[in-house]
Amino acid sequence: MSGARIGDESAAERNKKPIFDALAPWLRQAKSLLEVGAGDATHALYAGERLPQLAWQTSEAPAHHRRLVAALADRHETRLAPPLALDVRHAWPDVTYDAVYGANVAHIMDWAAVEALFAGAASHLSTAGLLCLYGPFKRPGENLAPGNREFDAALRARDPAMGLRAVDALDALATSGHMRRVADIAMPSNNRLLIWQRD
Repeated sequence: MSGARIGDESAAERNKKPIFDALAPWLRQAKSLLEVGAGDATHALYAGERLPQLAWQTSEAPAHHRRLVAALADRHETRLAPPLALDVRHAWPDVTYDAVYGANVAHIMDWAAVEALFAGAASHLSTAGLLCLYGPFKRPGENLAPGNREFDAALRARDPAMGLRAVDALDALATSGHMRRVADIAMPSNNRLLIWQRD
C-alpha cells in the first residue's frame, strides 16, 4: 500500500524522514517555500529541524484551514508564519517562492485544481524555482503496484474526480508553465518524489 491513504493520520509522520532525505539536497539553496495542503503541519515542523534556513509557509484549502491553525496552536508553534487559506484555483499570495511543495495532494484534487496548482506554481516560483510533489503516481509504461491500483480505485469510487495522476500528464502541465522535470525519485511504499524546475 502507498504511504498516504484516506483518513490515515499517521502517514505524514511515517513518511517525513524519507521525504526529507530525498528533498533536502534540492532545497539547500532555497530560502522560501510554500507548502500546499499542509495537513497538521507535520512536514513543516520537521523541515524546521532539517532545513533551518528555509522560511516554510504552510497553507491549506479553506475547508481544512481551521484544522491546520488548531494543530499549530496546540503545539504552541511560533517559528512558522501563520498558515494561509489557499484554494489553488483562486488568487495566490503575491509572493515569489524558491519552491512549492505538496505531499499527497495531486490525487485528492480534481484535475482543474491540479492544473491550477501547476499554473500557480509556475507564476510564483523564482527563476530556477522548484515544484516538488510527493505521492503515488502513474508512470508511463509501468503497471500500478497492487496497493496503488486498489488505492486509485478507492479514490475514484469516493469521487470520480480523484485518482492517481499520470506523470506524463503532469509533465505536460509543467511544460505549459515553462517548467521541466529534473527528478523522479523512488520512495518507500510505491510512492515517488517528482521535482520540476522553472526555466
